[in-house]
Amino acid sequence: MKRFLLGCFLALFCVSAFADEINIHFEKDSQPTKTRSLSMEPTATHDENVVHIYYSDYLLENLQVTVKDLSGNTVYSNVVSVSYDHPYLFILDNVESGDYILELNYGNKAIYGYFSI
Repeated sequence: MKRFLLGCFLALFCVSAFADEINIHFEKDSQPTKTRSLSMEPTATHDENVVHIYYSDYLLENLQVTVKDLSGNTVYSNVVSVSYDHPYLFILDNVESGDYILELNYGNKAIYGYFSI
């Protein structure tokens, strides 16, 4: 029984170790002014319902992270800090397979990207 449980644990570990993170391509908000874009954009990836946000410059504090479905319903929202040493990750619990929008707002700057689960 112990060998069986150990085998199951190792199989789950191997599957999760080879999971692919998919890049989320960001677009700037469609506002006509240039004040709405981040000078050094964060990057984001997702692996099914786990989203990772990275920022390679200084500490980015008070970053508003919002995930919405295509109907505009908010499925996740949080204010976080992100830096090179401390990427931010979160799990989207209880969401259905489909398309979503990841919005990142910092002060008066905003970017967004689409991804599918």
